[in-house]
Amino acid sequence: MMLANVYGRLAADPTEKTTKTSKPMALANLAVDVTGQRAEDGDSETLWVSLMAFWHQCEALLRAEKGQMVAAIGKLTRSHYTGKDGTERESWTLLAESVITAKSARPGARKRQDPPPDRRAPARDFDDAIDF
Repeated sequence: MMLANVYGRLAADPTEKTTKTSKPMALANLAVDVTGQRAEDGDSETLWVSLMAFWHQCEALLRAEKGQMVAAIGKLTRSHYTGKDGTERESWTLLAESVITAKSARPGARKRQDPPPDRRAPARDFDDAIDF
């Protein structure tokens, strides 16, 4: 088991499931750019990570939408399987202990507006006894 922090873009809207014990669960696929600094010819490499989230992390993940950037921390596992074409493949799954999205970091996502200046406030007197 590895603890990992992944940061990537959602491939599709997360899906909500319910476990056999009636716990809410969210599933999503995350595209993580793992291109090295010395990538030749501009080639990029993407690692696909399946996210599983429960309880509060489930709620945060379900607020996210396709294309949004998501950061998740949790236990990362690797599995091996044989594809339909007979080739050996691997898959990565992260059991999220923490999920952060733009919407969970700033619930409501409303723009903050400064209040208009109070025009009735008296002007401050800047005359003082300090010589410059």
